[in-house]
Amino acid sequence: MFRIVALVLMLLAPVPAIAATHVYIVVVDGLAPHLATRERMPELFAIMDEERARSSFFPKVRGVMPARTNPNHASLLTGAQPSAHGITGNAFWNRAMREPVAKLDAAELLEVESLFTVAEERPERITFAAFAKPKLARLFAGVPGRQRPPDTLWSPTWAPVTSRDQVTGYTRDGDTMAAALRSMARDEPDLAVVNLADVDRTAHGHGIDSPECAEAVTGADRTIGRLVEHLKGLGRWQRSVLFVISDHGFQREPVPGTVVELDRRLEAEVRGVRFAADGGVGHLYAERLAADAAELGPLAGAVQQAAEVARATPGVAEVLARLPGTTVPSLASAHADWRIGHQRVGELLLVAAPGYQFANAVEPALPGNHGRPEDLDVPLFVTGGSPAIVSAASGTEAPALVDVAPTVASLLGMRLPRRVDGGALEPGETGRRIDAILSSNGNQSPH
Repeated sequence: MFRIVALVLMLLAPVPAIAATHVYIVVVDGLAPHLATRERMPELFAIMDEERARSSFFPKVRGVMPARTNPNHASLLTGAQPSAHGITGNAFWNRAMREPVAKLDAAELLEVESLFTVAEERPERITFAAFAKPKLARLFAGVPGRQRPPDTLWSPTWAPVTSRDQVTGYTRDGDTMAAALRSMARDEPDLAVVNLADVDRTAHGHGIDSPECAEAVTGADRTIGRLVEHLKGLGRWQRSVLFVISDHGFQREPVPGTVVELDRRLEAEVRGVRFAADGGVGHLYAERLAADAAELGPLAGAVQQAAEVARATPGVAEVLARLPGTTVPSLASAHADWRIGHQRVGELLLVAAPGYQFANAVEPALPGNHGRPEDLDVPLFVTGGSPAIVSAASGTEAPALVDVAPTVASLLGMRLPRRVDGGALEPGETGRRIDAILSSNGNQSPH
């Protein structure tokens, strides 16, 4: 009888509540897969070892084309492909404004809700972002009636001049993380995003396999260790999930030449076109084509002529057409998995040959660069003290970069991002939740 009563009392006793999950995303900008090793990142691998039951390492996760910073950050924080969110590179020609080629980093151009926007549906959620690159702070800023910014948004614009690189204006990793930790000490964020730029900056300046870049990787690793130490010191680690990921890789080949004359040649030889250099890719636009055009129509001749000029230019590996009307191979047919069929990508997408890059005054030639499909793979680490995650089983298929946002939404009990006009994303335009790393305590269906 005593055992029965004891059993009844145990069943009636309140079950301890599982602490709400808090998610931290650290983007080590430009971290190529071959750099994400135990030798170069000992602190992160040690953290993974300590949390072996809740840690997963995917050496190669597929990013989105082009392999540039802006489109991959947009996909990382919306869970959408570039064809949906509209950030098709770092540079573009704005058809509506008809101004010179410019950076593609304005928040009003992001056509899918970010995780920050969705999180604001519950005002008690706290969101935070610290971006070492000012352009990313612009991309995820608020737009009334369209996008909500993080509750706290930190940009190098507000950092002391001494903490910024004098050439790029990016803050150094230690200073970026220091600013993040100061802010997060006051309010524990439900979602925090930190972009670290030193690896990307040194790889651009010295090459991805340079000693300077190797040192930057180890520095980023120490910075991540500081974040984990901070969370443990405040008693937050046991409810935290940490994603560490890159946005793109880098060309490993030296860059012997640059396709710097192509925009001048095109504009000299073909009337009515604009060219945007974008590192490993280039975008060509027909000036008089409407943004919603489904075919080239009378402008097909000019686009065909531009394609022939591009094909004859050394360093151009591929010329691909977004719309029908020419003999140029179709972008959608040749590379259906790229999912980049948005008008901002241009009428022609040009891909540089190994060791080459597209450059001009907006996108200058650099000793190291990226953007080509060979630069798409990035490493992904998932760890934490939260019971919401488990280690992925051996042999688990690697997820994609666009799968991170749906997984974060599930961990935080949020719905998936939609188009900013309220429309749902079509199948193939969005990522999938990484179920392999979610425990029964974190496997919430976004609603």
